[in-house]
Amino acid sequence: MSKTDTGAGRSPLPLNSIRVFVAAARQLSFSRAALTLGMTQSGVSHHVRALENHLGASLFARIGSSIELSDAGRQYFETVQEAVATIELSTRQFSRRRIGSGRLLVRTSLPTLATTFLIPMLPDFRASPAVSVEVVTSLSPPAFDDVYDVLLTRDLALGDEEHWLLATEELACVAAPVLHREFSAKPMDGWPFLATRSRPDVLPVWLNQQTMRQAIAAPGVRVIATFEHYFLALPAAISGMGYLVIPRLLAMESLRQGHLMEAVTPAVRGSGSYKAYINPRTTEPEAAKAFCRWLKGLFRLD
Repeated sequence: MSKTDTGAGRSPLPLNSIRVFVAAARQLSFSRAALTLGMTQSGVSHHVRALENHLGASLFARIGSSIELSDAGRQYFETVQEAVATIELSTRQFSRRRIGSGRLLVRTSLPTLATTFLIPMLPDFRASPAVSVEVVTSLSPPAFDDVYDVLLTRDLALGDEEHWLLATEELACVAAPVLHREFSAKPMDGWPFLATRSRPDVLPVWLNQQTMRQAIAAPGVRVIATFEHYFLALPAAISGMGYLVIPRLLAMESLRQGHLMEAVTPAVRGSGSYKAYINPRTTEPEAAKAFCRWLKGLFRLD
């Protein structure tokens, strides 16, 4: 294998010089870039020269007492500035999470619950001292070194970590009011149902409960469309496409606003429970506990 194949003999990528060049190109001033970076003007000049030597092109042209980007410098700046800005932003955000600076990172394996229930209610959360809440979603269990403060989940278990039982799952059959007015007087086996691949257990569990309650044979239902997740099925139900059996919390806001109505009552007990886990490595333990207390009260609103 040749040196070219292995990368041996190549000059190392001058990442620090690229960062200095971007600062100088933004300011169009070596002195202002030096102030921004906390270094000397000669240090900025040194890094720019090093990058020019690496690229084999002049990046700046001096016009009197000021500087401008050369054609090559302008092209290079347009290519790298967005990447450098992304790195800077990501590093600042990650650093703030690590050291605990009034930010609470909430991770959840329930994207539909996050978008339809949790996030719309976040403005009501108050903590002392005040913290801002960020929500991220992931369906996988968190790794040991993953950065988060609270995990909200229905299907993940984290062993002995401190957790709060928020609510047991209830399943509700919902539909757009106009659809239910059309089908409510008809036998259930003629209703158009929607289903989801992410929770294939929900519809059979609900149907089984209807059978036991009414002491009738299990009704056959007509599934007219299947969606990958509830956040895709909900708009279809709201539009009047069909009936949807869904964890009641996920439909709460749509029920309150009258976009959906419960077609059959009462709700049916589901197969899971909603829990909130506090990361033992959180840098905001008091805020995390306050958030879990708030969540427990929030889940009682249903």
